[in-house]
Amino acid sequence: MEDLGKATEDQVILAWLQAEIESPDFQAYLIGNPPNPANLSLALKAARSPDLRDQTQNDLRRQIITSIYGFGHGTGTFEGLAPDLQWRRVNLTADEVGEMLYARREGAWHLLSPATRKVAEGATNVGHIYTGDPTNMIILSLASGICHSDKKIPEIIALRHPNGHLVILEGHARATAIVLEAHRFPKGVHAYVGESRSVANWPYL
Repeated sequence: MEDLGKATEDQVILAWLQAEIESPDFQAYLIGNPPNPANLSLALKAARSPDLRDQTQNDLRRQIITSIYGFGHGTGTFEGLAPDLQWRRVNLTADEVGEMLYARREGAWHLLSPATRKVAEGATNVGHIYTGDPTNMIILSLASGICHSDKKIPEIIALRHPNGHLVILEGHARATAIVLEAHRFPKGVHAYVGESRSVANWPYL
């Protein structure tokens, strides 16, 4: 793992939004009810044409990710986490991505990697263990997209376990697809890694 230096919360939030923004369900949430297509238009611009120097964009991205995932508020996906995470940007080899752990949740990721929780096990099983939801097809579709496109992939977002392992916070399907198409990443992939004493309180370690 190559440490590329400190990262800001704004960078992490941007990567998170870029990873989610093409999802129809996510877009439907942004449009709202009653629908306001202008909300989606602003979010698409903030994700596809980002300017980290534009505080209005930064605030919008933070509002979106915080409202859905609890970023910085210790709720939802961030349950148990204090708002003091220190972020680093790193470069991981495809093998190192395979060593990352899925968050400890029931459902698809538990089914795909029951023995080790490692992404490499999930990648091995995704073609023949059906999760009972769209996860298999999402991963295989992402892998196909990686295989046939040079489009930039949003960074995986992880937390550093007190024992040193990296546990995925956002990007489970993306990480699995990367391992499936490891040959496409001879120079590795970028990720954001958050560290804090409060990570020990995260219920998904």
